[in-house]
Amino acid sequence: MDKKVEWDDFAVKVSEYVGVESSDIKVDTNLYSDLGMDSLGLFSLGMYLTKTYKVTVPLSAVATIETVGDIYNIMNDHMKDV
Repeated sequence: MDKKVEWDDFAVKVSEYVGVESSDIKVDTNLYSDLGMDSLGLFSLGMYLTKTYKVTVPLSAVATIETVGDIYNIMNDHMKDV
C-alpha cells in the first residue's frame, strides 16, 4: 500500500514554512505571485518538505512547480519510492 501525504497536514507544513495561515494555502496558491517565493525559496521549501515527509523528488520535477498543488502532487507521486 502506497503512503500518501494528507492535504490538511501538508497545507499546515507549507503555511508554517512560509509564514501564512494554513487556511490561505489552497491547491491553486501560486508560490511566486501569491506567496512571494523565488527559486531559492522554492528549493528551500522543497528540501524542508522532502525531509519532513521522507520522500525523494527528482530535481527535474522542480521545473514544473508553480503552485502548492504541484508540490503536493509531485510528492504524492514519489511517496511510493520511499
